[in-house]
Amino acid sequence: MRLTSMLSGAALAAGAVLVAAPAHALVDPVPGCGTLLTTDSVLTADLTCPAGAGGLELAEGVTLDLGGHTLRGPGSGIGVKVQVLGDAGVRNGTIAGWGTGIRNDEPEFEIDGVVTIADVTFTENGTGVDPSGRWGASGKTYEVSDSTFTSNSEGIGAFYGYAHVVRSVFTGNASAVSLITAGVFIEDSRIENNSTGLYCDESGCRVHRSTLADNGAAFDVRTFGAEVVDSVLERNDVALRSFGAWGANYVSGSEILDNGTGIDLQSSSARVLDNVFRGNGLAFTTDGTDPTWFAETLVRGNLFERNDDAIFFDEIEGGPNTRLTKNTANDNRGWGIHAPGVVDGGGNKAKGNGNQPQCVGVVCKGSKPRS
Repeated sequence: MRLTSMLSGAALAAGAVLVAAPAHALVDPVPGCGTLLTTDSVLTADLTCPAGAGGLELAEGVTLDLGGHTLRGPGSGIGVKVQVLGDAGVRNGTIAGWGTGIRNDEPEFEIDGVVTIADVTFTENGTGVDPSGRWGASGKTYEVSDSTFTSNSEGIGAFYGYAHVVRSVFTGNASAVSLITAGVFIEDSRIENNSTGLYCDESGCRVHRSTLADNGAAFDVRTFGAEVVDSVLERNDVALRSFGAWGANYVSGSEILDNGTGIDLQSSSARVLDNVFRGNGLAFTTDGTDPTWFAETLVRGNLFERNDDAIFFDEIEGGPNTRLTKNTANDNRGWGIHAPGVVDGGGNKAKGNGNQPQCVGVVCKGSKPRS
């Protein structure tokens, strides 16, 4: 098979080689660090790149199979760089010790295509995957599956751009995901033991059927809010903290368990529907929103039980711009519902809570003192 370029003497001595796929074919060694790969290739041993050498670059349409090995960097640079146009793929191995594990080249005018990342571990990088696009425009789509992000400053970090993540794990990162004016959709994944789970500033952050546990803030969002569906948020300092989000947060069908604070809305709106809040310090609170700029917050059909306080906020100047409908607050150690000035949507219930009255701001059925 044709040799795509020559390895440096240092890389040859290290014994790390790439071979053009398929792996069982008779092939010559092909280049290591700093190489542009023009055909699908397989890494046949660990490859460590020194400072200044760079990692690997993939031409349009090329897939790199890491072969179960590690592509290690010097603490800076890009491990795998892809083109701004066209598709590329990386799979089956570890990318460690880079400034950025995988990202596309800097776009000038156009950017498109899909980068497929499967069964890759990203560890000890500044950013594991950076799907950043062009200023004021979209980027490539990064499809990430069955991958692990651990001990990175950012698991996924982007300015513009979009990532879709399925069946993956983020653990021990400073931020699992950190986005500015970008987007991410995470499904069937675990985000655990990170300083911050998802930091989303002017970004569309969606999480479905996933677990966010033991993080500082599971969600820390600005401007556009977050979408959380059929997920578990447990043992975080704060499950969802939202500041200045005129794009409403949406939390539905989820379990918010044993967090310091469940949902904390600061100058933000939300739709909080059909969730279970159990064992939190404070399950739900808001500092109110100006209805001129923010939609009304709707808290509907939720069960609050065995929290320190279920729904609690004090009198808010101008009102909380919040509607409570068909919520149940039972057996909380402090307040059941303490929401002066709220809009009473009816159907709320409270009993067995530690503080009296059981409900402030709404009329509750079944309200009686804890026996």
